[in-house]
Amino acid sequence: MRSNIHMTYGLQIVIISIIIIVDEIQTHPVEGGVSNVNEFYGNLIETNLNSSVDPCEDFYAYACGNWHRSYNASSEYIDMPGYMDTKVNQQFRGLMEHQTDAKWKSGVYGKAKDLYESCEQLDTLVLNSFLMGLHEELEMQWPIFALEEGEWKNISQFDWLRVTAVLRRYGLNNIFITHNVNVNPRNSSEYYLELAQHHAHTILEAEDVENIFLNFGLSHNESHSLTEELLQFERILNELAKYQVINETDKKNYADNFHILTLKELQASVPQVDWLKYFQIVLNTTQDLQQLKVQTFAWDAKFFANLKDHLDGYGNDTIAYYLMLKFMYHVNGDLPHRKQRNCIRYLRSFMPVFMNFLYEEHYFKDKRVAMEKSLNKMFNNLKKSFESLVEENHLKLNKKEQHFILKELHGMQLKVGNLPRNCTEHYVEAFYQTLSINRSDFVQSHLNILRFTNQLHYKNLKANNASVAEKVYNLDATTQSSSSPVKIFENAILIPHGYLQLPLYDLKLSHIHQYSLLGVILAHEIIHAYDLFHIVYDYRSNYDYLGSQVGHHYTPHMHCFANSPTEIISENIADVSGLRMAYHFYRTLEEDLEFPLFHLTKDQYFFVNSVQFLCGDLKQISDLALETTDLGHDMHDLRMSLKHLIVSTSEHLPTIVR
Repeated sequence: MRSNIHMTYGLQIVIISIIIIVDEIQTHPVEGGVSNVNEFYGNLIETNLNSSVDPCEDFYAYACGNWHRSYNASSEYIDMPGYMDTKVNQQFRGLMEHQTDAKWKSGVYGKAKDLYESCEQLDTLVLNSFLMGLHEELEMQWPIFALEEGEWKNISQFDWLRVTAVLRRYGLNNIFITHNVNVNPRNSSEYYLELAQHHAHTILEAEDVENIFLNFGLSHNESHSLTEELLQFERILNELAKYQVINETDKKNYADNFHILTLKELQASVPQVDWLKYFQIVLNTTQDLQQLKVQTFAWDAKFFANLKDHLDGYGNDTIAYYLMLKFMYHVNGDLPHRKQRNCIRYLRSFMPVFMNFLYEEHYFKDKRVAMEKSLNKMFNNLKKSFESLVEENHLKLNKKEQHFILKELHGMQLKVGNLPRNCTEHYVEAFYQTLSINRSDFVQSHLNILRFTNQLHYKNLKANNASVAEKVYNLDATTQSSSSPVKIFENAILIPHGYLQLPLYDLKLSHIHQYSLLGVILAHEIIHAYDLFHIVYDYRSNYDYLGSQVGHHYTPHMHCFANSPTEIISENIADVSGLRMAYHFYRTLEEDLEFPLFHLTKDQYFFVNSVQFLCGDLKQISDLALETTDLGHDMHDLRMSLKHLIVSTSEHLPTIVR
């Protein structure tokens, strides 16, 4: 009897802010409904400080040195974003576990309740079940399950394209074919099915793969031999899949990487793949799609000729094993591995519209009007601050370039909560009408959710001129389960509900507390509209070569980031410029502070509070041995040190602590 595969492999990408969800979290004293919220907020900052450290020597240790004590950092959360997500998850858990209303027995409420309870009741998740759950739809059996039966019956009749297309229905992407729904870069109101070649986001790891085969019951020699063959298969495939992206020049621009053609034209260009068959399976239709328009990105037709030769050089069982492993990696990534304490995060990831509506109804609805008024005032003040910095023109932009930046700035919008304005229960019910949840079968429910989530992307293919306020943004699972604000491609900033509470924000907080923390976070997201990725898109989110010309002005100022990946550079730009923007506005305010600043000037206090969001337990963080490429930004202490260095040496900003 072959053993089941249990979730014991290092298949997940670990991200600090979501790695740990706590069962119970103690309410911090600042949240106890005190009469003077600013005094308690200030006391909270003071308890985080380690005054024995010279801030000019180690600003992080000074500003956050005692955070792990005042927030009881443990294996449950290890930094401030993790604390906030934990707090939100606890609020959700209270709603999910203590509702006796009849509406929780049917409809979308019943689906959410059933999914949550089936998740809680899980003992051990077994990946075999997800593989077997697709046998009927794939019209085949995975070869790993045929080992005891002798020869795999699909050895000579394996259809790699069909299997790839079926797995794409459940979100597996970038394997042999990369296929997304994306905007036309020249007209962002148009969405197309976009095609590109194989693109390896995750690489098979020898130890993981061997462990998988050992758990399936193969011998060490069999596991090692099969693993070596699959690693070789992937190495060659990834080498074949390397592609060239057109970079910005006077004669060519980034938008030239995209081309629109019909499926009929695509078939003539790349005859090695039956594109009609692929898209009929993916889109679950029997319609004639010959005139369907698709958009290609960095297209190299030669790749698919080489792909055919590559696949012809291996047995069908090897190709099937490769697809099987990739699907296992894909499914494993977002499963609730830590039993019930991850089940709330799981629901936030895969039923986000319902969960956001639930939070709105129980925690946010009564204060939305006042909260939106306050946030929009802050948002507009930050935009004015940025406009004045642009007009100071330290980058030496010409008038046309300044106009490009300011037009996007003026059109930028703020969205509070990822729901349509005045969202109703009827809307949420209709949204999840086609989702099927089986309380007694979590595996099938998860497969249903993966397919449902994947289908949501295709809704963009239909013309939709709804405003930012009326839209729901279909984000990735990690972003959906996070409370962090995010810059939306559509020239908007989304603030989830979770950060709009203490200890990050409250309507009664003084200006210095508001602008030095949430204001800095908002300013950070505003700057992302002009980072190294977004700068080439205008106020309508259309590609504009003028943006790349603006980007060239950054180069002389980025020498200290020269060895960092583009993504990290963009985060560092947003960190430093966002802080500058928020502080620039705060200095225009006259504010009498009626709470102790514990021997700091107002300027020093502003900067100390501006980094509280980056506080964490550095020992636990370092023990995770994460790379910046895993996080998408530098480690917390480095981000804080960079802010401190730039601010303390800038002629436009004061020294933080003298």
